[in-house]
Amino acid sequence: MKLTRAWGWALAFACVIGFPIPLFAAAEGTFTTEVPPGKWKAVRVRNLPAAAVIAVEANSNGGVGIAFLNGTDYKNFPAIAQPLFQGRFEQRLSFSVTITTPGDYYALLDNRSGSAARQVVVKIKGSRGGKARVSPASIAKLQASLDEFERKLTQIFIFRSFPMQVKRCGMAQAFASAKGIVLCTEYAEKLYETLGEKDKVSDALLFTVFHELGHILLAQWKSPVFDNEEVADEFATAVMILLGLKDRVKAKAEFFEAQPARLEALAKSFKDDRHPLSAQRARNILRWANDPALLRKWQGQLLPHMRTAVIEKLERASAPPFDRAVIARELAARRQG
Repeated sequence: MKLTRAWGWALAFACVIGFPIPLFAAAEGTFTTEVPPGKWKAVRVRNLPAAAVIAVEANSNGGVGIAFLNGTDYKNFPAIAQPLFQGRFEQRLSFSVTITTPGDYYALLDNRSGSAARQVVVKIKGSRGGKARVSPASIAKLQASLDEFERKLTQIFIFRSFPMQVKRCGMAQAFASAKGIVLCTEYAEKLYETLGEKDKVSDALLFTVFHELGHILLAQWKSPVFDNEEVADEFATAVMILLGLKDRVKAKAEFFEAQPARLEALAKSFKDDRHPLSAQRARNILRWANDPALLRKWQGQLLPHMRTAVIEKLERASAPPFDRAVIARELAARRQG
């Protein structure tokens, strides 16, 4: 049961789902093609300027290779020297690249090793890059949304109120302390400069907020492992799934697992970050997200700190996320108290 769907609560997640990243002119196009077995096809993207950020999303009905190439590598294919991206996927893949040298580029689909034709749809989005910067107006809008986000959380969980701040910090960080959560705009800007896709930035920011929330709530709830980064990741995964955001968790984890070079670049940018990005961290999140027993593992931590009205709704649900017996015991204890 997704709590957001069951109760019609939006929980103000627009603050991080639609984080207001700046201000670049953008264009996009979609093409559909069939790549016969033993063949390859390419689409040319003309006159890309230096610093342009190109996001590619591909969907296929079976395994096929994909590469994003400059003109020289395209002419020399399959002897590729410096692909901007090269990989293989079965159904869906997304990635982004930053153009360093202006010119024509090619999205190439490779079915030379295939035994069946592949139907492939490729969407290409481009934005003129540069130094990302979040405007003061966007900061104010995000701050108001985060304030509403915390207010909505108090309708679900019992905790001492704390501020969530958005501000310029002079460093690319997001962190939690006894005073609350701080989301530095430099952190969002660095994500955008490295990933180049607003959707990916939003997924990463969304998970970051829940991760830091985990540190604070687990500390308030007297958990001895509140400061453990892996525990905070698992908490974030569980609570996001509870609130109907499983797709966002998986999208973030799958993207980072498939992009080790980008993870390395981000890790270097966040030198003071206590929880460095890594492919292993992404694999852990994906494993938890795919574990049907995850929420029941966390029910002992979450249920005692949920509002009684919320637990009563869970009790009436046709398929509650927690064990019915545990829900009944928690309600019985509260009614007796």
